[in-house]
Amino acid sequence: MSARTSPAGPADGFTLLELLIAVTLLAILTIVLFGGLRLGTRATAAIDQRVDHTSQIGTVYDFLQNEIANAQNLARPGAQAAAIPRFDGSARALNFVTTPPAYLTSGGFEMLHLRLEPEGRFGRLIVSWTPVSRGAAFGPRTSLQPSVLLNKVKRIAFAYYGAFGSNQPAAWHDAWSGRTDLPQLVRLRVTLADGWQSPDLIAALHLAAGAQGAP
Repeated sequence: MSARTSPAGPADGFTLLELLIAVTLLAILTIVLFGGLRLGTRATAAIDQRVDHTSQIGTVYDFLQNEIANAQNLARPGAQAAAIPRFDGSARALNFVTTPPAYLTSGGFEMLHLRLEPEGRFGRLIVSWTPVSRGAAFGPRTSLQPSVLLNKVKRIAFAYYGAFGSNQPAAWHDAWSGRTDLPQLVRLRVTLADGWQSPDLIAALHLAAGAQGAP
């Protein structure tokens, strides 16, 4: 009686073509996964940047909203005081009389100056103050230091809403200068260095709130 033996078959393995196909598929899968990861990283960075922009703009707009709304149309006696315009606005700068926040000064009126100051390739939005004299009885005033409201600003654009004459309709203007009245509204547009444009700030002036024709 003889034992039956099974001949051993050849060992299974990959051919060179199969190995090349597997390596190619792995490379394609790696590229796709890396591309998705990079896209996700960019999207996260863009969202973080947008949140940062929104936070900065929100803080600046809150400050300007309060100050512009409180703009004063003062009658200032005296030659030196009369040389200070009550409200002087252009497309690139704005000057008006207001009361600074309580944490900056103990009280009194100040001329607020807003301007875009060049800094390298771009600029920064600066606010500075000039004391408004109300007579010798009030004593000397302490000057406030200029402050940077916003860095890396590409451009700003102010506009002013109101009527230039009793027979003219109210409209938006690029400048409000040399006038004895206040505009009804002030609009500010800000474009940052990366091209992001903020929503418009539109502030209504309290002393002009009774004027008709505001949009």
